[in-house]
Amino acid sequence: MRIAYFDPHPLTRPLPAVMQIIQTVDAIAALGVEIELIVPDAGAPHAIREVLGRDLNPRAHITLIPDLSRHWWFPLHTNRPFFWRARRYLQHGHFDALLVRNLKLAGRLLHAPALAPLFFETHEIFTQSFLDAHPATSRTTRRKHAHLLKLEQRVYTQSTGLITITAALAHDVRTRFDTRCPISVAPDGVDLARAETARASTAPSATPILLYLGSLHRWKGVETLVSAMQEVRDAVLWIAGGEAQRINELERQAHALGVNESVRFLGKVPPAQRFDLIGEATICLLPLTHDNIASRYTSPLKLFEYMAMGKPIIAGDLPSIREVLASECNSLLVPPQDPLALAAAINRLLAEPDLAEKLGQRAAADAKAYSWQARAQTILTQIQHVLAGKALERT
Repeated sequence: MRIAYFDPHPLTRPLPAVMQIIQTVDAIAALGVEIELIVPDAGAPHAIREVLGRDLNPRAHITLIPDLSRHWWFPLHTNRPFFWRARRYLQHGHFDALLVRNLKLAGRLLHAPALAPLFFETHEIFTQSFLDAHPATSRTTRRKHAHLLKLEQRVYTQSTGLITITAALAHDVRTRFDTRCPISVAPDGVDLARAETARASTAPSATPILLYLGSLHRWKGVETLVSAMQEVRDAVLWIAGGEAQRINELERQAHALGVNESVRFLGKVPPAQRFDLIGEATICLLPLTHDNIASRYTSPLKLFEYMAMGKPIIAGDLPSIREVLASECNSLLVPPQDPLALAAAINRLLAEPDLAEKLGQRAAADAKAYSWQARAQTILTQIQHVLAGKALERT
């Protein structure tokens, strides 16, 4: 079998999407499948070694396609030139299946029926995310929403198969779009070997450290975490990740609440240092909000990293999180956007180290089900099953 994985993200920076793609492609190759990762040529693919700590599996190959839109003289910032070149590249190669997670790219490839069967990996209901971010009902907003809905409908109904990152997302895709193709649920994963190495070489700080690691989008609920620090004593909150503008906003909040002395912003952390940073933490946090993308459509990389490092976790009590965590079993779950409840859970774990250790040990055991290899096997099983069915239909 030969699979092509297309994506418009260049491999120059370890963004969350790039990290997930690299890990997935590497894990599929480790299962013995030839896979070609086709991305824009924006310079040397440094992110591969940053994410993996090594080169890709030998069965994974990188193809860099020139993208005119990345030149300074190109008049528009658009992925269309890459889409055109990617489609033309496919027409000259032989692949048994196409794997795509970009909605617009999937829509364009579906216009070329002579290509290999397309399997689409989705991380959200795009029209719902659009409405969440653009609640206004202007004519322009309605027009953009209608266009996006048409595109999403085509991709969800014409793809050969779908992969979702949560069961809640699979349910919503099936019910909203009357999707008939196979859907597999493949949560994100963790590099268990790197986590095991880091666990053996790091230890929690003597001063209790509360860690949030990840992006600082508003739906992540970091404001709730900063507010909760008003009720937490004898611990320091580390917030790792995010862009400068959001960090400045959260710093202003911390100053206004009088907790700036106990909140430290670390900025972006290189992938190679993530596990060591988690190793220093006493408690790891994933607050989240009620937004749809948080409550139903997220499978955070950091969650599985927290788990694999054997850390006690406090997270928002949401459907997406309950697919992985169970309160009082491998975590404590608290009502989202409730600073007092979050603070109470933090104070409880600080006061009950035996409970914290028990939750962390169970989380580490449960993390073994979320390796990147397990994720790759779920994806590959669907592709093999569907292609075998198509082969039978032709005989």
